[in-house]
Amino acid sequence: MLGSNVPTIGGLTTGFRYGDKWGCQCIQIYITLSRRWDVLDLSEDTVLQFKSAWQESSVREVIAHLPYLANLASPDKELYLKARNRLIIELNRAKELGISFLVLHPGNHRGSGERSGIQRTVKSLNDAIAKTNNVSTKILLETMSGQGTELGYSFEQIAKILDQVKDSHRFGICFDTCHVFAAGYGVDTYKGYERTIERFDKIIGIKKIQAFHLNDSKGGLGSRIDRHVSIGEGYLGLKCFHAIVKDPRFIDVPKILEIPKREERSQQNLNLLKRLQGLTRKEVMQDAR
Repeated sequence: MLGSNVPTIGGLTTGFRYGDKWGCQCIQIYITLSRRWDVLDLSEDTVLQFKSAWQESSVREVIAHLPYLANLASPDKELYLKARNRLIIELNRAKELGISFLVLHPGNHRGSGERSGIQRTVKSLNDAIAKTNNVSTKILLETMSGQGTELGYSFEQIAKILDQVKDSHRFGICFDTCHVFAAGYGVDTYKGYERTIERFDKIIGIKKIQAFHLNDSKGGLGSRIDRHVSIGEGYLGLKCFHAIVKDPRFIDVPKILEIPKREERSQQNLNLLKRLQGLTRKEVMQDAR
């Protein structure tokens, strides 16, 4: 299932217009304003329009993303509480819209240390889960690059969070290719991809992967640089993406593009991914030469 993050300027239904234009089977959107703390009310008409547009669209799955300003691991008490409360709002809104997945970053400890940062993230998640026990939307923790004081750049770190959350069935993982590579996992080769997935399965469990972000990386292996580029135009090349789109274990798992200049390049990138679905490894290796 291939798709992209899409604009929603002009209303949430705009995302479906872009999704259909680009040939997306799935899309990712912000369901609240991404750069503001204040949240506008969600009217009944907006919900009905969203569901109607979805029904008329060829898009099968919609994924929401928690705004980046919400840092669930913040050592600043005020910002921490605002982030936790925003997560609760997002989960309730996702339920109203019928959205099954909400992707979020595990947070930044801002120099307070990984251990205390993880503790705050876990508390944020547990508080949000406790206050949304009637919500079925799953929280997907995104794998991170480790830039700055980011948490979630190693599978072990993510496992620590998952081991401490309540109602673990409400959690999954969004596997970001750029982030994983920048964090030091060599998914740029077929063998490296297979070893990484095996390691992930051993530490977290492969069934927890319920979405992908497909992004090439401007930074090299282990660079800890979170810079996305178009498919095949960074250090990852094509093998990683070919391995993912051909992996039978992930056929029905949403795979979302997050690339620069998305209005100009997303359709082209999606077409490349669709082309990769029809190629053999030998053909990809020949193309890479």
